[in-house]
Amino acid sequence: MTDKIVEQLHASDPSEKRILLETLYDNYKSDEVLAEAAQLLGDDDRGVREAASRVLVLDASEKAASLMAPHIANANISVRNLAGDSLVRMNGAAVGPLLPYVDSDDKDTRKFAIDLLAQLPATPEGIERIADRLDDSDTNVVCAAIDALGSLRARRHLGRIRDLFDRAIYARPNIVNAVSKLSDNRELSFFLRALADEDPVVQLAAAEALAALRDPSVLDALLNHLDSVSELARPVVLHSIVILLDSGERSGKLPDRLRDYLIAMLDDLDPVYVRTAVRGLGHFIDEKVLCALIDHAGKADSIDRAIVAVVEDHSREAVPLILQHASKQPNKIPLLKILITMIDGIIAGGNAEAFPDLLEKIADLLSGDFQELDVDTKTASMNTFSNLDIRLSKNIMKAALDDPEPSVRNYAIDLTMKLGPQNFLEQLEWLAEDSDPETSNAAAAILGMLKQGYRG
Repeated sequence: MTDKIVEQLHASDPSEKRILLETLYDNYKSDEVLAEAAQLLGDDDRGVREAASRVLVLDASEKAASLMAPHIANANISVRNLAGDSLVRMNGAAVGPLLPYVDSDDKDTRKFAIDLLAQLPATPEGIERIADRLDDSDTNVVCAAIDALGSLRARRHLGRIRDLFDRAIYARPNIVNAVSKLSDNRELSFFLRALADEDPVVQLAAAEALAALRDPSVLDALLNHLDSVSELARPVVLHSIVILLDSGERSGKLPDRLRDYLIAMLDDLDPVYVRTAVRGLGHFIDEKVLCALIDHAGKADSIDRAIVAVVEDHSREAVPLILQHASKQPNKIPLLKILITMIDGIIAGGNAEAFPDLLEKIADLLSGDFQELDVDTKTASMNTFSNLDIRLSKNIMKAALDDPEPSVRNYAIDLTMKLGPQNFLEQLEWLAEDSDPETSNAAAAILGMLKQGYRG
């Protein structure tokens, strides 16, 4: 049977070879068949190569990994990458077969073997073979070895990696990343030194390492480095500072330059850093900060939620500013959503009477631009103002009853029963003739109730 399979695997038609290999996924495999499959990893046909790879991966034995491993030195990058991916899927079985390639004469093969071992289970022999490459003649191999020892949590080599910082300047970012994976808070001075490095990439690695420490003693050091770190690293430093502030690690006055850097970070392209800036500015609430936050509404829903969370405790100052900005913005929807959310909080807190003039202005703004709003904002507006005096809600409800969207009209008709349908007779009479049956029936039913003497 084996001879027959081997013979068929030498077929000239790629589709025949692929189909036969696929039949071996769950069937008979011998060492000879595995060897033939390994040879087919270099086939000209991609489908044959991938089918052969799957045969070996499904076997997942050290024998199969040994047959696969030589292909990581293949001149064809597609074959090389396929072999590497396959060995990683074989997991622990691939560790032993890969070790000889860590000492290959070819520097690219050494690096690739180390990169693959970094993704596999750590073994004492594997860690030592990789550690021997810390003195490699090729800089890329050294960087790969540092990264791998960090990924494999090879703590016994922490000191050796840390000591490379002064000698292997080219590898400093790799060294900082590895030390952050292998160390604890005792390496604080090392990371602070790296944060002061002139290379922005080293600073970035150090900032990320310090952020991961969550050590309260880092806060003052990070504040002291705000002006010296690069533009690349500063957002990470600011992120670390805000995380520490969120945990309540500092009660004294914060420097004004921190506020200014956070305002600048509101323009970051990464929404994570924008939300961080919003949270951080919660420690500096004044008119300048409120205006900066309001100006950045509408970037993303998550950012708007973060803005609301910060400004909702400052409604008296924030609501007039938001209203003022909304009246000038061509796209009012984000600010109107924030206003509606804040009004809900004001009403829930029983403080609506403190904002009568502002609520009237908001109602006028909403009703005047009602048809420009999205359906969610229209619905939220109706829900919010239906809990207020009819004087404030009437114009919004009239605009909703005149809305071109049937779902909005129908919801507004339902709410008239709560607010008093007699206040909307003209709109209901017109809607009773609406082309949408649901709308006309609902309006006609309410009008019928009014004729029978309904007063709500």
